[in-house]
Amino acid sequence: MSPRKTSDALDKVITLRVSASFFNQLEEKRKKTNCQNVSEMVRAILYKEKIMFYYTDATLNSTALELAGIRKELNQIGININQVTRFFHETDSVNQKAFHALKIAEDYKRVEAKVEQLLIMISEIGKRWLQK
Repeated sequence: MSPRKTSDALDKVITLRVSASFFNQLEEKRKKTNCQNVSEMVRAILYKEKIMFYYTDATLNSTALELAGIRKELNQIGININQVTRFFHETDSVNQKAFHALKIAEDYKRVEAKVEQLLIMISEIGKRWLQK
């Protein structure tokens, strides 16, 4: 909202009655704006002030969920790698060191697959943004 001049005190009251359904519609629209309440939004309309509407792109919701899942998986893989690395350094047996090295190699292959999946998703998101 644009700042009002201090000389424009809001000292006059205008009463307006609307139906509950119309008020609910105004409230739903207000939730998507930078206005704090319905009266502020109505005042901005009357003063012909700029109202900022915020929209979300629902097409990216599933992508965001997938990205969050991949992030969680990568975090778990990282924890596994750290644990195996610690076991690797604690053991003296050559056989156990080889076993732990193979486990880390498997985890790195899983990371590689997830990174490949991320790159594909990022390129798809880039294509969508460039189309708009």
